[in-house]
Amino acid sequence: MRVFEQDIGRDEMERWQLDRLNAQIAWAAANCAFYRPLADTHLRSLSDLAELPFTTAADIIERGEDMVCVPASRVQRIVSLHTSGTSGPWKRLHFTAADLEQTVAFFAVGMGYMCGPGDKVLICMPGVAEDGVGQLLARGLRYLGAEPMLYGPISDYGQAAAALREFRPHTIVGIPAQIRRLALTAPDAPPVNVLLSADRVSPVLRAAVERVWGCAVFEHYGLTESGLGCAVECPAHDGLHIRHDALYLEIIDPESGAPLRAGEWGEIVFSTLGRQAMPLLRYRTGDRGRLLDHVCSCGCRLPRLDTVTGRFSELTRAYSIYQLDDLLLREDAVWDYSASLSDGILRLEVAGDAELARRLTAEMWPELHVTAVPGAGFSTRGTRKRIVL
Repeated sequence: MRVFEQDIGRDEMERWQLDRLNAQIAWAAANCAFYRPLADTHLRSLSDLAELPFTTAADIIERGEDMVCVPASRVQRIVSLHTSGTSGPWKRLHFTAADLEQTVAFFAVGMGYMCGPGDKVLICMPGVAEDGVGQLLARGLRYLGAEPMLYGPISDYGQAAAALREFRPHTIVGIPAQIRRLALTAPDAPPVNVLLSADRVSPVLRAAVERVWGCAVFEHYGLTESGLGCAVECPAHDGLHIRHDALYLEIIDPESGAPLRAGEWGEIVFSTLGRQAMPLLRYRTGDRGRLLDHVCSCGCRLPRLDTVTGRFSELTRAYSIYQLDDLLLREDAVWDYSASLSDGILRLEVAGDAELARRLTAEMWPELHVTAVPGAGFSTRGTRKRIVL
């Protein structure tokens, strides 16, 4: 089954997903200790899935080796993730070659919404190593007949702007804050399309990229746990189309764990369909989203994911990077920033107009003492999320 089927009915898709879920449960129960208690489980309907226990990030940290269903010789790639910025315990995700090819197929179909044969695509994402996210995306683009250039995460914006002007890509894929700053650095070299991925997309950030470059902006949502891809916008910009052939999504109440209906906001939970190395059943992402049930303007009748608004852990903080993004990134004079909070003092390191950033932030949070100094702003070699440290 193709990743996105516009002509398939919902009933047919749900029957197919139910079969795949039962096969995934049977595979996991037979081949790993963690899911062995589910050996006698057989779902009669998709609603029965709600009776199964959740899998969490803590489970992967504490019992990750017990989730692996194949011998080491069949593991093509292991991705190790810190659970909190650059420190904390590790999550290790295992993938076979077939698991990675499933991701490549999703990337090829999803990128087909934005580009096609002969189009140049600049990839400003991590993963230059074999089977890293950048390499997998490049492979998917080559299947399309597009010409990828794997640049990597941006640290030197002058250098990146020079590469942009020389390569003149049709489409750029990158981390949201970095792409906004690149647009402000090189407004004279606009692409046709931009795909933002790996972090929450502030509405004002998206609007800035659209305004400065005059391009179409698409959003992608995915986690390493989901196999790097999960859902991507089509040109109708009416929600994100889900990898229905690889993932089954639920939305739950984050407090009670009860399933929610389409249109209701809650925590995104997914189950893998056909994952070989490390299946995940009812994995709690910690991200806030909702499913859209109406027919997409492109004609697709399957459920889609609305724009993901961020992580609950950040949304519930009194002083959130999301609030700062929505405040500061509407100002072109603020190119980028990083923030840390300690003992009632909020320290900003700002690329661009530091005094403007300080004044706006002090007005929003008058109870804090806000300082701002010139600096490089936020930078990462990987996909570390923006947070108030």
